[in-house]
Amino acid sequence: MRNKIYSERRRKIHSLFNQILKRTFIAKIMQKNQISNNIKIDPDTGIYNQFAINSYLKELHPQVESNFGIILLSIDNLNKIKENFSSQIARKVLASIAQALLKNLRDTDLVGRYSESEFILILSDVNLEQANHIAERLTNLINQSPLKIIGKIIPIQASHGVSISQYNSLSNTVLAQADLALHNTKINHEQFYTSTGLNS
Repeated sequence: MRNKIYSERRRKIHSLFNQILKRTFIAKIMQKNQISNNIKIDPDTGIYNQFAINSYLKELHPQVESNFGIILLSIDNLNKIKENFSSQIARKVLASIAQALLKNLRDTDLVGRYSESEFILILSDVNLEQANHIAERLTNLINQSPLKIIGKIIPIQASHGVSISQYNSLSNTVLAQADLALHNTKINHEQFYTSTGLNS
């Protein structure tokens, strides 16, 4: 019962916090430094930064009645976007993707920027099938929706890795498993892009 109460309390807190996050994209522009310092927001995307995500993961413990999932979503051609367009365009691409992720997840799920080209999604109360479905849906959404920025069409190449907690799983173990899954996916994608000439 204690775990169930804790889980419900956590969901309510994160639901409220994510509602705030979804409204910070405009507020961030107006009060950029204050927001970045006070609620640990990545200044380029308006979502959690890596420090905030790592702080949350340290407090994330397995629950008896529910599993959490981690999706690592990589923008594989971010460097090419920088080379072919500019760093400013690349930042706008990341910001647009961040907002798309926020709009297409539940209020109880968390979204953050985990590295220069990677987003992390922490899903509450999911099984592996559900997490894989969410990851595929979001990756397809990004890959099939080229962005138009300053009159330029920007194609996106994204890939993902997924992992689900088990009873007594540590969050860093689940994260490492998602990272390994992403690594394997990237290898397959590189082979596909090379064989089809999509990277040329």
